[in-house]
Amino acid sequence: MDRDVKVILNGKEVFGYRGQKILELCAENGIEIPTLCYDPHLTLHGGCSLCLVEVKGARNLVRACAMPINNGMEIQTMTDRVYGARQLALQLLLSDHVGDCRPPCQLACPARGDVKGYVNYAAEGEYRASLEALHDNITLPASIGRICPAPCEEKCRRNFVDEEPVSIREIKRFVGDWGIATGDLGTIPEIKENGKKVAIVGGGPAGISAAYYLRRMGYAVTLFDKESALGGMMRYGIPDYRLPQPILQKEIDWILAHGIETRLNTALGRDVTLEELRKSYDSVLLAMGCWKSMPMKVPGEDLKGVLGGINFLYEVNNGRKVDLGSNVAVIGGGNTAMDAARSALRYGAGKVYVVYRRTREEMPAEKVEIDEAMEEGVEFIFLAAPVAVEGNGKVERIVCERMELGEPDASGRRRPVPTGEQFTLEVDTVIAAIGQGADLSPLPSEMHDGRKVSSDKHFATPMEGVFVCGDLNTGPDIAVSAIGEGHWAAESINHFIQEGVPHRPFECDVVQDDLGPEDFLDEEKQPQEHPVHCPADVRLSRPFEEYNLGLSEEQALRDGSRCMKCGCADVHECKLRKFGTDYEADPETFPKGEYSRPQRTVEANKYYLRNMDKCISCGVCVRACSQQAIYSAIDFQYRGIKTLIAPALDKGIEDSTCVFCGQCVQLCPTGALTENSVHGISRPSRSRVVKTICSYCGVGCELNIHVDELTGKIWNVT
Repeated sequence: MDRDVKVILNGKEVFGYRGQKILELCAENGIEIPTLCYDPHLTLHGGCSLCLVEVKGARNLVRACAMPINNGMEIQTMTDRVYGARQLALQLLLSDHVGDCRPPCQLACPARGDVKGYVNYAAEGEYRASLEALHDNITLPASIGRICPAPCEEKCRRNFVDEEPVSIREIKRFVGDWGIATGDLGTIPEIKENGKKVAIVGGGPAGISAAYYLRRMGYAVTLFDKESALGGMMRYGIPDYRLPQPILQKEIDWILAHGIETRLNTALGRDVTLEELRKSYDSVLLAMGCWKSMPMKVPGEDLKGVLGGINFLYEVNNGRKVDLGSNVAVIGGGNTAMDAARSALRYGAGKVYVVYRRTREEMPAEKVEIDEAMEEGVEFIFLAAPVAVEGNGKVERIVCERMELGEPDASGRRRPVPTGEQFTLEVDTVIAAIGQGADLSPLPSEMHDGRKVSSDKHFATPMEGVFVCGDLNTGPDIAVSAIGEGHWAAESINHFIQEGVPHRPFECDVVQDDLGPEDFLDEEKQPQEHPVHCPADVRLSRPFEEYNLGLSEEQALRDGSRCMKCGCADVHECKLRKFGTDYEADPETFPKGEYSRPQRTVEANKYYLRNMDKCISCGVCVRACSQQAIYSAIDFQYRGIKTLIAPALDKGIEDSTCVFCGQCVQLCPTGALTENSVHGISRPSRSRVVKTICSYCGVGCELNIHVDELTGKIWNVT
């Protein structure tokens, strides 16, 4: 075929043959044109409107799949106009796409951990694969599995069946502990160096996470921390009975083994300046956390014996003895307050009060932390707030005022309103755990407003090349949020260094939030597995020893099997989601209206599942059935938004001419048609294809063997 047709493609002169489509020419030249309805072996359909390109002289954008090239044609495949048109087409398709891309547990995780992936690997006994899947988004799984409040479990749909979620946190911990016990925490790949350097200030969960992901991208990473050991608030703000330091250290050591350099006992502003780091590194990430205890702003809080919650826990975790006296009042209702109160008991305080200005229902601390503090003898005084600390040179008493709840505030909790009624507690120490702030003194004034560092959604500060993440960016938050922040900040830094512009990755997700218990009536009930409860007297007899020993292997296997595998089975290969992510298409741009298709999820047969809620009417399956399989078992029904793909006369697929060859399933660009897996698992997040030839007969059909990279097991053959 003569290649005598000259075309200017994105400003470059290329040659094609007569009759060749623009889409084919672009593919030959390594230019991806998105399409959902095109297949080279099928007749043209042109229904998805994604392959639009700009041709000089043409009034409208043209479909690359249908337009043949002409001599002298000038084509632009990515202009603002093209991008906008493709994004609009995707948003329209997504507006009628019903279901979940990723399961609600994963979307509830601030780090977007692949919950379904690592839980199901664990349920199959594939612990190493589970650990590898965890590391894709969550560093320090054994540590996080001990302290995370598990927002993922709140959204677990197993709650609709058993009123208890899958024990996601405990399974994460079990897998992390397995890695530590076996010495196999995961693969440390050979790093391909890219010649660029990044400095990270702060060795807490955010900084460690960012260092891990940047290092695996090929960056030379140096972690600076003011302390003598890494870990940040996870090391110095959480008592050993909840998170043993040796567990945390082993996970940190594995991350550092990737080739990450550390500079400990090095504080920003004291030992190194931001300007020095900017001169020596291609980018700087600030992840110093929030280490300042917020003041109560009451008279007498400067007396000896008034401590900040984080300051007290810092001393505890450094093994330093703190003279608390007999009676201690802890002010606050979060996990820091619970840790401080329980640690005070373990340090020998005779009486520990927790004073909180709202009721127990509004306390932000985890329920288990509150329950265990009560079991250990901590006395809770609700609807009370301090108004003064009194004493002669040191704390002798704290004066509190009774509160009542008024209207909700910005947090959604009812605002405490003073009643005027006061009471006094005779105490020797007051620990204020009412919040934390960041020390911004090492930073130039143009980077912050005195309370918070200025940053955009891409973690970039006003100073070029300087980024911020973790608590320093968001304010005090849970550790898994800091880990997620570190990961996304690393991605944005990578985009900045490689492309010149910071950019946090966009993720396109359709969410189905209208499900309830009535949708899971056929699901078999199976109770949640719990770690063995340790009585309070035993806990206090071994003050700082870990008492929650987690799930046994048998429990982890059983509880993992409770996962209902929510989310789309095709999420890792769905072209609609891929292009929606590439073009940052918001599924909520166009609300689902009264003309949306009714939900019709059908289990077609033992070979595949048919879900018309996810069908985009691309027609690939219809054309494949009639043109490749030559059975014409399915066709379009109805018109417009109500279009469905179904057998003739709305018969069941078993009663049609379908022979279950699977051509339609293999070509479907979404999760509308998927294999009905024997194991009921999704396509793995990491898969490779091994090409071979079927030797059953002499025809020599080519086969693609799809192998799960994490387990080495074959999961599909096409």
